[in-house]
Amino acid sequence: MRRQLFILLLIVACRPVTALADTEYWEYTFRPGDSIWKIAEKYTTSVDNWYEIRELNRIGEGPDRRIRPGATIIIPVAMLKQQPTPAMVIAVSGDATVVRANGDQQVLEVGSEVHSGDKLVTADQQRVRVQFADKSELQVQSNTTIVFDKISHHKDTGMVDTRIRLNSGSVRSWVEKLKPESHYEIRTPAAVTAVRGTAFRLASTGTISRTEVTEGNVGVGAGGVERSVDSGYGIVAEKDKPLPEPVKLLPPPVLSENQSSDSSILQVSWQQLDGAETYRYQLASDEDFNQVVTEGSTTDSTIALEGLAPGRYYLLVRAVDRFQLEGLDATRDYDVRQAPVKRGADWLIPVSVGVMILIL
Repeated sequence: MRRQLFILLLIVACRPVTALADTEYWEYTFRPGDSIWKIAEKYTTSVDNWYEIRELNRIGEGPDRRIRPGATIIIPVAMLKQQPTPAMVIAVSGDATVVRANGDQQVLEVGSEVHSGDKLVTADQQRVRVQFADKSELQVQSNTTIVFDKISHHKDTGMVDTRIRLNSGSVRSWVEKLKPESHYEIRTPAAVTAVRGTAFRLASTGTISRTEVTEGNVGVGAGGVERSVDSGYGIVAEKDKPLPEPVKLLPPPVLSENQSSDSSILQVSWQQLDGAETYRYQLASDEDFNQVVTEGSTTDSTIALEGLAPGRYYLLVRAVDRFQLEGLDATRDYDVRQAPVKRGADWLIPVSVGVMILIL
C-alpha cells in the first residue's frame, strides 16, 4: 500500500505544472451547443488539446459536469491556431511614450507596435491613434494613461479579444462590429464598458468615469449592475455608488462662419443650448483631430483664436451638461489667411515672394 502511494505521488510530482502567472490566456465564453472538444478543434492547433483545456479549467471535477452558456474558460494563447497580432500606431502628436511589459520605455512614432501588457502615457499636447488588426481604432487624448491588458486578433476565425485599462484621462474609440466569440472592453476604476461594434468616448478621473455613445450601443457595468447605453446617450459611473440610468446627450451646436474681419483670426459663435454649462472645443490641422493645435473650454458661446499659421483648420465644439457629460460633436472647417503687414499708416499686403503692393 505504501509503495503504491509513493508511486502515485511521484507521478503527480512529475506532471508538468501550468505556470499561470507566466502564461498569456484567451478567455472564451460558452454559447449554446459548445463543447470543449468543438472549441479545441476550431480554435487550437489540435483537437487533442481538449484534455489540457478541461484540466486547466477544472471542468468535470464537481457533481455537475455540464458547461452552461455564458460560462467563461481560459485557453493558453500558445495553443491557438493563430498568434495574436499587435496594434499599430497610425498617428501621433508630441513625444508620447510606451512602457513595455518588460519595463523598457520608448517614444512612439507612426508604425510603432503596441502589444499586450504595454502601458501608453500621454502628457500635455500629446495624442496617439492606435489601429487594431480588425481595423478598430482608439484615439488616446492628452494627459492619459492606459494599459493594454490584452490585444488578440486571430485571422483564421476573425476572433478579437481586446481588454484595456483606462487609469486616468480620456479616449475615443471606434470598434468594428464584433463576432459573437469576440470581446472588446475598457475598464476604469469605476466601471467596465463593453462593446460589440460602436463609436464612443470614455473619460476617467479615477473614481468617476463618463461614457458617451455617438454610434451603436455599449454596456456599462458597475457594482453588479449593467446598463445599456444607446447612441446619443451617456452615463456617469462613480466608484462604490449605484449605477444611474443613462441620460440624453446635448445636441451639437450650430457653428457660424468666421465672423472676424481679419482673415488671420478665427472667430466663431453658436447659439446657447439649454442645459449646457460649458463648451469644449478643439482646433486641429487634420479632419481626424490627430494633430490638435489648441483646445480649451468656455462658458461663452463664442471663441476667437489668434496667432494661427495660414492654412485650413478643423474646429470641433461640444456642449457639456451638469453631469460633465460631453454632447454630440459639431465640426466645421475654416481657412485662415496670412495677416496683412502694417507699417505706420500704410498697409503692405504680400502678393508673392519678393513683390509687395503699397496701399496709400
